[in-house]
Amino acid sequence: MKKSMLLRALCGVCAVGMMLTACGSTGTGSSTPAGEPGSQAASSGKTLTYWSMWNSTEGQAKVIQEAADAYEAATGIKINIEWKGRDVKNLIAPALDAGEKIDIFDQDYVFISNTASKYAADVTQMVEEAGLEEHMLPVLVETAKSYNDGALKVIPYQPYTSGVWYNKAMFEAAGIEKVPATFDELLDVCEALKASGVNPMTCDQGDGTALLVGYQLARYLGQDGVLDLINNTKWAEVPEAKKAAEDIHTLFANGYMSEYAPANYPDGQNELGYGETAMLLQASWVPNEVVQNTGAEIEWGFFPWPAVEGGVDGVEAAMVGAQGYAIVETSEYKQEAFDFIKTVVTGETDLKMAQAVSSIPADTANTEWPQAVSGAEPYFKEMTKSYLWAVGLQENGNYKDYIQEAINQLCKQEIDATGFIDALSDL
Repeated sequence: MKKSMLLRALCGVCAVGMMLTACGSTGTGSSTPAGEPGSQAASSGKTLTYWSMWNSTEGQAKVIQEAADAYEAATGIKINIEWKGRDVKNLIAPALDAGEKIDIFDQDYVFISNTASKYAADVTQMVEEAGLEEHMLPVLVETAKSYNDGALKVIPYQPYTSGVWYNKAMFEAAGIEKVPATFDELLDVCEALKASGVNPMTCDQGDGTALLVGYQLARYLGQDGVLDLINNTKWAEVPEAKKAAEDIHTLFANGYMSEYAPANYPDGQNELGYGETAMLLQASWVPNEVVQNTGAEIEWGFFPWPAVEGGVDGVEAAMVGAQGYAIVETSEYKQEAFDFIKTVVTGETDLKMAQAVSSIPADTANTEWPQAVSGAEPYFKEMTKSYLWAVGLQENGNYKDYIQEAINQLCKQEIDATGFIDALSDL
């Protein structure tokens, strides 16, 4: 089975290479014709340097390395991958400023579109000529373009969404027949789970608690309202801010959160793998992480964070994001870099990556999602509003640590909603 899949992937890369060559080059440098299908192309003498956000042992890295090997076999162009891990986010700007020769790097697609955009080439024309946008999620493309006056400087891949991941068997045992659509319904679900003898919900410190508070604030205020709240220190002026804090405090005060929550990462999310807790608000990489950490076999369910009465946003709004590829503006081989990236983010390689780490496919033509994340698929299609990570609570560099400390105190019940608002208003 694996051998067959690899042969199909190699053939697919060859076909893509020949197709893109026929279309011509739109970037600096020229495309190199692929060899005959099934043959090893002669070396082109070209080497592209790619700084990757992955570690070489990760599932994503293994799939990308296979794609690079297949691309070299088809075109004679070598992709030299340097596995930098997550530190690439901090390393890439100093390296490029110092004149380091790098052709491709990857990171969070908003980071590339915003913070690192001056280093990234505009790929709008190449994407259009290759018909690639037809394979990309519109919400990701539009969000990325919004940072650069309509120019696309990133090619998204391995998209994610966020919401509540839950154990279907625990819901069934508690007699829960439908997922909650409102916060009041979520409280009812928590009560039923608690009565059945399991922890209804858990969270980890840091991102986990920030997501809880961020989502609840955004359901009342929307993304722009949350940013206004933070940047203009309006905590005491906006009644919905206190209401959101009261809601989150209720989850803990009523015993709907695990006694260990907020836990040290990844202890909280691992509670689902150990059969102790039913629900967790997090991103779509969680099912894969829980399986890796605990070896658990869970039939995963999913629902978006519920709406609130009188709120601005509902289940159509979520933290929807992706990793992204950037082609460095100073690269001599923009078209070659684009051709390689296209083989990764579409077709069988994209599907192989999704299957390897139970992630959402980037190519919209790949409609079969891995089982672990398939519960999000019906909702994902309807998500038209994209939140920032933690709905912006971590955006203000001068303020985010103070916000996080107040969130931690709220979730640990060291302060109540009034204390939460007072703590942030005083700053």
